[in-house]
Amino acid sequence: MNLIETPNLPAGTVTAVIIDGRIPREIKAALERLKIAIIPTEAHPDVYAAVAFHPDIMLHHIGGDVLVYAPGTPEQFLDTLRERGFRLFQGNTVLGDKYPMTVAYNVARVGNYAIHNTKYTDPVIRELLASKGVEFIHTNQGYSKCLTCVVDSNSIITSDHDIHRRVCAAGLDSLLIEPDESIKLEPFSMGFFGGTTGMIGKNKLAIAGDLHFHKNYHKIMDFLSLKRVDVVMLNDGKLMDIGTIIPVEQNRQYNL
Repeated sequence: MNLIETPNLPAGTVTAVIIDGRIPREIKAALERLKIAIIPTEAHPDVYAAVAFHPDIMLHHIGGDVLVYAPGTPEQFLDTLRERGFRLFQGNTVLGDKYPMTVAYNVARVGNYAIHNTKYTDPVIRELLASKGVEFIHTNQGYSKCLTCVVDSNSIITSDHDIHRRVCAAGLDSLLIEPDESIKLEPFSMGFFGGTTGMIGKNKLAIAGDLHFHKNYHKIMDFLSLKRVDVVMLNDGKLMDIGTIIPVEQNRQYNL
């Protein structure tokens, strides 16, 4: 097993992802064709149904074999992670079913930065990231990972104006897009673009759904082309906010 050291940013071809356990058959089949193993979540009992299976709600990848998880995360899911060789640290923050009690683990890691509303960041995550020299960018948005598509160690796509403004001030490159009802997150009117995405290769971004449905399709594709990132659409139909596709394992043979 070759683990991904910098969260969200594989150095080679991804071989395993943590993903919402409710994903449709088409997404499962697409990942299988790509020879990517699926580590499916189970519902967290303390949060509302729309995000109960979302990995970016219940855990945070610190890097390598280290994951921080929320109290109450189903034990069977945690056992699966342990069996794959991960070291698990329980966070201090108990989740709830209303904002901001859902956001403590929803930190967007972009290279050496962590984007989050630092009033609500779980202290275990904060301590572990500080020990690695990761710098926090405070934003007023608690759902930072949901709203952040990580493109590379210096680039993101977001529809949140505060995230966009603050990361640009820190020297990162950010594409600001519009919120779009083409992103499904039932029963809400829409989900978030970051939650539909995840890198599955050094220069390969997977998207749950067909990006053509997004009103900013050309703008997004132009930005990704500028960053030399290819897009893999995992299924047809509208985009689906599935709480981020979290890459955790990769081939030893890097794509350089």
